[in-house]
Amino acid sequence: MKTQMTIHSDLTIQAFRVNRIVFDDTDLVSANVECRFQGALRKTTLLFTFSVFNDLLRFSGESGDKLQQLVCDKLWSDEEHPYIIDISHEPLLFATCSASLSYLIDQDDTCFHVEQVMPLSLLQQAKNLRTNIQDFQNVHIDNRKYLSHSLQEIASMYRYYCGLTELNLNEKSAREKSGLLNDKLFRMAYHAAKTIRVSPSERQ
Repeated sequence: MKTQMTIHSDLTIQAFRVNRIVFDDTDLVSANVECRFQGALRKTTLLFTFSVFNDLLRFSGESGDKLQQLVCDKLWSDEEHPYIIDISHEPLLFATCSASLSYLIDQDDTCFHVEQVMPLSLLQQAKNLRTNIQDFQNVHIDNRKYLSHSLQEIASMYRYYCGLTELNLNEKSAREKSGLLNDKLFRMAYHAAKTIRVSPSERQ
């Protein structure tokens, strides 16, 4: 349910940590989060419709599965409305999709309406990895598997780059074909390849 009260912005976030969820029998879900926007890490509230919230759960792997189970448990419980899911002791990190935001009040960053949620490519997730580790290093979740997977992914990109150079491709072509034209990503991939063991799937 997109209301006319929202104010369009070009603001998009690509990672956020959820500490608390509140919902009732209306179409809206409220999430207290911590996220990076406009160059700073800030606490704010994200307001979802249930449709967009379901997209978030679908695109978010293990974090989405965990939160979906918590929501289902609340819906099946006998608790009074509103339903409150407090996970501040073990917050969930959402870093596999982007969220397009609109202001509810012009330039007020205490609450945003989430217009759309879209999945991020593995390449974009890898590019975001260093910032996410710095911002959310104290998140105690199984999302470490996601971080490990992303590191494996960019390490394999560097090994693919090395293989292309061994086939006598010039450096520019090899970096382009392996997705490593970005200098920062190339350096990350280099260090990842030097520190991470080859996964069993890459050996086959």
